Parts: sequence; C-alpha cells; structure tokens
Amino acid sequence: MESLNTVIKYVSAIVGFIVFVQMFYLSILKCFRKDGRGKIRLFFLCFFTGPLFVNAFSQFIAGIIYLFVQINNASFWESSIATQTLMMNESVGYYVLSGLIFFLNSFIASWILSRKLKAKYPSLVVFVYLMSDVLLLLSMRTIDGSLFGNSELAVLLFSLADFLISMLSYGLFYFLVIRGLSSLTDRELATERRVFILPPALFVLLYATVCFSLFYYLDGAAVLCLSGSTILIEFLFIWAFYIIIRNINATGDALEAKEEVKALSVEVMEALAHTIDAKDEYTKGHSVRVAAYSRMLAERMGLSADECENVYYMGLLHDIGKIGVPNEIINSPTKLTEEEFSVVKMHPGLGFDILSEIKSRPDLAIGARWHHERFDGSGYPDGRAGEEIPLPARIISVADSYDAMTSNRSYRKYLSQEKVKEELKKNEGTQFDPGVVSAMLKIMEEDSEYSLHE
Repeated sequence: MESLNTVIKYVSAIVGFIVFVQMFYLSILKCFRKDGRGKIRLFFLCFFTGPLFVNAFSQFIAGIIYLFVQINNASFWESSIATQTLMMNESVGYYVLSGLIFFLNSFIASWILSRKLKAKYPSLVVFVYLMSDVLLLLSMRTIDGSLFGNSELAVLLFSLADFLISMLSYGLFYFLVIRGLSSLTDRELATERRVFILPPALFVLLYATVCFSLFYYLDGAAVLCLSGSTILIEFLFIWAFYIIIRNINATGDALEAKEEVKALSVEVMEALAHTIDAKDEYTKGHSVRVAAYSRMLAERMGLSADECENVYYMGLLHDIGKIGVPNEIINSPTKLTEEEFSVVKMHPGLGFDILSEIKSRPDLAIGARWHHERFDGSGYPDGRAGEEIPLPARIISVADSYDAMTSNRSYRKYLSQEKVKEELKKNEGTQFDPGVVSAMLKIMEEDSEYSLHE
C-alpha cells in the first residue's frame, strides 16, 4: 500500500503539473492570442514564462543564494548554538526568500508575456498570471501522513481527493473566469486594474512568504486546517472574480446597447435635419453643417464632451420649426413681404413646441427657440439679450450665420473668408456674443485653405 501511495502521489503531481501548464496556456490562448502568433510558439512562451517554471526557477535562485550565504558564513557554523538556530530556521528562511523571489519573478514574467503578446490590456495579462500563481500555490498542499496514523487507505483517499479538488479548481477557473475575461479583451472597455491585480498579488506575496513556511512549524491537525482553508480560499477567489467579470461584462453590454440607441437617435435626427433642409433647395445640408460648426465652437470654447455633443444635437434640429412654414415662402424668389417674414419668424416657436415634446431631452428645444436672438436684445422671438440667451443658442447663432455666408445662393456665390471675418467682427456685440465670435475667428485662422464652406 505504501508503494501504491507513493506512485499515486507522484503520478498525481505530474498529471497536476501537466494540467496546470495546459490550463495556463489555454487561458492565454483564449484571451490574448490576437497577433497571429503560432500555437506552438505561444505554448513554449507560456511554458518558460509560466508560474510553474518561474516557481521552480525562483526556488533554484533562492537555493543558490542560501548556499552562498552558508558558505560565506562557515566560521559561524563553529558555534553549536548558532548551528542549531540556523537548522531550525533554515526551511523558513528558504521559503520566505523563494516566496519573495517568486513574487518578483511573477511580475517580471507577466509583463514580458504581455509585451510579447502585444496585449491591449497588460493589466489583464498580469491578472491571469497572478490568478494562476494563486491556483498553483494553493494546489501545493503538504500533508503530514502521520496525521492519519497507520491508515494508508486514508492517506491514499486524501491524496486522490486533493488531486480532484485541484483539477476542479483549474476547470472552474477556466470556465467561470477565463471565458468571461476573454470578452473583456475584445471590447473597448476600461478595466479597473486595482480590482484585478491587487487581491491576487497581495495573496501571492503573503501566502508564498508566510503560509508556506508555517507548514514546517505546525502539527498535523493544524496543517490539515490550513490545507482546508486553502481550498476554501481557492474557490472564493474564483467565485469572486467570476462575479466581478460578469458584472463588468453586463455593464459593457448595457453601454454598448446605450451606444447603439444613441447612434440610432443621431441617425434619426440627421435624417430629420435633411428632411427639413430639403424644403429649401438652396440650403441642403445646412442643418448638418451648422451642427458641425456648433460643435467645433463648443470644443474651442472649452465645453465638456457631453456639452459639445448636446450642442451638436441642438444644431441639427435648430430649424425644425420650418416644417410649419409653407414651401412657397421658404422658396420665394423675391424678397419676403412683411407678412411673409412674420410667418418665417414663427419657426423658432414652432420648433420649441415640437422639441419640448421630447421629455427625455428637453435641452434640444433651446437651440430651436433662441438661435435668432441677438446679443443686443433686438432678436426674436423673445427679445432676450446677452447672457439671458442660453450659451448653446448663442453658439448656434454664430454657426448659423457663418453657414449662411459660406453657402451658395441663387443670387450669389459663397462669400470669401475675409468678407466673412469682416461681417462677424462688424456684428460682434450686437448680433453675436463676442466670445463666440472670437472662437469662430480662431477656427477660421486655422482653416488656411478655407475648407469650411458649402
């Protein structure tokens, strides 16, 4: 029976190591094989940078250092008390040293791996590596056979159970964590590296330097308790990161769905803007250009990304009220009569009424209602002045006038850039907000080839 126990012990160790190497390789293959690297090359890369090899290498380095210290302290061995002290602490010191080296080598190997893989998210490579470290350390449980007395069958059964538990943990890690993690590496989703790296890193550091060495001071019962706790920790780690990754993936799905809805909303607004512009054969594309110019102005004035985006949407729909203006007035070949112009002046109010029905985005109505207000208070429909006019409306007002001047009409070609600059400066402080005009002039200065026109 004893020989059978020995055979099972070594066979399970060999099989466990093979399965561990394969699990680590499959984890890297599943998540990070994005550059077409051959599977055989990737396998050897994983083997020679993997936790198993690094663990063996770390213990080898620790042994060399320990041997060097012993040789250089030969005179110290002459003291019998000193000899007994060193013999007592030798195993502890060795494992503390190898544990620290193992921890350091793990980080070096994981970063080498991420560089070789050209991984988009190196922090996730480090996470896979450190979690593999955790599984490797926890599966290296050492049980004193004397705990079971002369019951060789109990030792045999425990060895088999321990082996099966390790295989189960490898399987759960791959199916619960790695398969969820692989989707994170495929999407543009920021990951909180502290959540992924710190818990396994701290565990590897503490366990490798403390718990390993405790095996040499504890009695059989305490070692069994410690081994049992490692099994619990093993599965808690896997479960915790399974939940974290699942929640991140769920958040990512929600964000992607939100982006899809947002993209659809923009497409609908752009289609609506084209429909409005189609009423006037001379202003096709006007609303889209005004929206683009408005966003450029908002960015130049230092507004936030969300504010710039909102100004763009307001610009798209600023003329939606024209849907209620008769086509014969919009396309009149002659100068509008006072009565016809009074009808045109109704379009800001009509646009406001239409867009106010969108309860989820009440801000869209701002540009529609007040883009014809003037900075000196002589505009319409409400005669607002200065900062009483919302900033988005002041921005759209400049963008609207700029596009009118830089678009072709039936009676003229678009104005020269210098002429447009003159008109903007002339109406600064009267029709337009000086701050918005200043931003527009800076944009025009940078547009040396005058590409910003119809």
